[in-house]
Amino acid sequence: MCSIWLIITIVKSKGIKLLLYMHSDLGQTRAKIVIIAAICVFSTQFGVTVIAPLLGTWVAASGAPFIVAALIFSAFTIVSTPLNIPGGIMSDKLGRKPLIIAGLLLYAVASALFPLSTNHYDWIFVRALQGAGAGLFFPAITALLSEVTSYEERGHAMGVYNIGLGIGLAVGPASGGILFDRYGIFMPFLVCVAFALLSVALVLLFIQEPKLRTERKGTSLLLPERERRRLTLACSVIFFGIGVAAIMGALFSPFAFAPENLRLSAGIIGIILSLMFMVFALLQAGFNRLMTKIGELILSAAGLFLCACGLFVLYVATTIFELVIMSLFLGAGLGAISLGTLTLASKAAGEGEQELERKGKVMGIYYTVFYAGLGGIPLVCGALSEVFGARMLFLAYAVLLLIVMVVVWSVCRD
Repeated sequence: MCSIWLIITIVKSKGIKLLLYMHSDLGQTRAKIVIIAAICVFSTQFGVTVIAPLLGTWVAASGAPFIVAALIFSAFTIVSTPLNIPGGIMSDKLGRKPLIIAGLLLYAVASALFPLSTNHYDWIFVRALQGAGAGLFFPAITALLSEVTSYEERGHAMGVYNIGLGIGLAVGPASGGILFDRYGIFMPFLVCVAFALLSVALVLLFIQEPKLRTERKGTSLLLPERERRRLTLACSVIFFGIGVAAIMGALFSPFAFAPENLRLSAGIIGIILSLMFMVFALLQAGFNRLMTKIGELILSAAGLFLCACGLFVLYVATTIFELVIMSLFLGAGLGAISLGTLTLASKAAGEGEQELERKGKVMGIYYTVFYAGLGGIPLVCGALSEVFGARMLFLAYAVLLLIVMVVVWSVCRD
């Protein structure tokens, strides 16, 4: 509950204006939906990051063969990636609430089953359940935000949503470790179940979908050229941008491809990752104000530059202080990329009654690319690091991000 209070406190303290017309009943309803969306995404990311560090320790201790260990960690993205587009389309047909609730319940079931898992195949199944929950939840929740907010309000809404996501990623690992050490194996997962069920209750009680959904007229799912270009750019940037987060996860995993002098204690790793995601969350308000002046694409390009700077620091890092500097760059870069691309993709479906039927599909495409990058890039980078070494990998990926940034920048100027 303290974490949910933290989300609301940050939203207020950073001065985020959720809606432009808060005095109206409609504005208050929209603001409520945005806050609930932030709490829901917090509960999913809290659950994933509570489980991941414990899972890493157990898998390393179990002596699982590399291919089995890789399957345990990749089961999430293997299942979630192909589910995002069907999940988005189903949310267009059935409504957002059923898919949001189904996704949250799958997260809750996975958390409940995890402490009961006793072998490698149980862990694969639990991770697959989480992936299925993500495939249903994320396209639906972001499509809901895009259809209850106007273009002008979209950045505010996605910023609040990202605050919930960032805080969940930041506090999950530390909370899981503390709960496990003090109360035993079941407590971290009971807390995850409680957060997921609380989110389900909030969605059931307080979210009402637009009535226009029941009166749709079978609009075309094909995007006009301008919107298709927006979605393509958003997907291209997030694919390479989320690869940075994926590399960081692989870097600090038990099967890391980090250089020997970067092997750190679990406590230091947790602090570095938590700092990165807290920076991600805290900068959302400022990035939204900046985005209203420079646009989504330029903000995303700036995020690529910041991530490249972080990887350059990682390339030369030999001390904890340098890793802290790296986490500041990467947290800021990922925050800019996430806000810019999410807002851009959410606008790709268009605005108004005619476009309600394709918002879920559009966000499903976005998250398909998101999870393809999250799951695929670490595999490629891990193989390359065996040949060229980890430091050269960081340098090469930083250069790649700069190339993508130049391409995006050139598109912005056209």
